[in-house]
Amino acid sequence: MKFLTTMKETIKLKAHDKAMAQIHANQLRIRQLEYDIERKNTGVVTMHELEICLDAAKRELETWNYILKLIELDYGKHDYVDGVLGNKGDYDVATAG
Repeated sequence: MKFLTTMKETIKLKAHDKAMAQIHANQLRIRQLEYDIERKNTGVVTMHELEICLDAAKRELETWNYILKLIELDYGKHDYVDGVLGNKGDYDVATAG
């Protein structure tokens, strides 16, 4: 039974690390896109295409934030979720459903 518990914890840790990496990568991408839009660095794409990419990157970040929140709630790290995502929730209600 201990092996299964350790395996579960390992999977949760890997999922957590993956979500954090994706969030960080998306934050960097958003900053770069905002920088390029602000300075009109379009390269071979149009300004409209850069704006579409920025919008998509922001939606992707929201998705990964939600996934991280679910992982953290499952992992029991409520304080961590509150610190990273900046929201305080009623976790008992969220996990009871």
